[in-house]
Amino acid sequence: MTDTTAPRTTGAVAAGLATIAADGTVLDTWFPAPELVAEPGPSGTERLSAERTAELLGGGATAAIGPDARRGVEVVAVRTVIASLDEKPIDAHDVYLRLHLLSHRLVKPHGQSLDGIFGFLANVAWTSLGPVAVDDIEKVRLNARAEGLHLQVTSVDKFPRMTDYVARRASGSPTPTGSASVRTSPRAPP
Repeated sequence: MTDTTAPRTTGAVAAGLATIAADGTVLDTWFPAPELVAEPGPSGTERLSAERTAELLGGGATAAIGPDARRGVEVVAVRTVIASLDEKPIDAHDVYLRLHLLSHRLVKPHGQSLDGIFGFLANVAWTSLGPVAVDDIEKVRLNARAEGLHLQVTSVDKFPRMTDYVARRASGSPTPTGSASVRTSPRAPP
């Protein structure tokens, strides 16, 4: 049987905040307001200046960017474009945008390519202070204790809890939260 369905021309674009480990690994990317667009431009991710961050994410986002010595990470603002949701993801930011599209209910399960996503996602310690590189967890725990803080590790996985990134309103439409990515898994789609 031949599939005669026309390929989607829909892509996506979003600005967000990414947590980057000291070695350059993307630990997560939170996209508070992803959008589907017909002609988004070429796929890729760019880091944003403070001015562009304020323009796309609001003035409060500029206070969130910069080094986080406690966790040994840097939070950077990014803008990610997916030219076609039918194409495979190209990097971790692309994967997190696709997961946000699912969690925001902008695409249906199986409505975009998720081929190869596990190869782009790092195992991360998901903590009460935000994502942490697994190899750095004890150092971060000590840093937190030195500041009188308790570090809670909720899981070590490629996916965080969805509600740390997207919460549903009573109406069923998503409400972005103040955290940083999205959860989905083959066992339990968002």
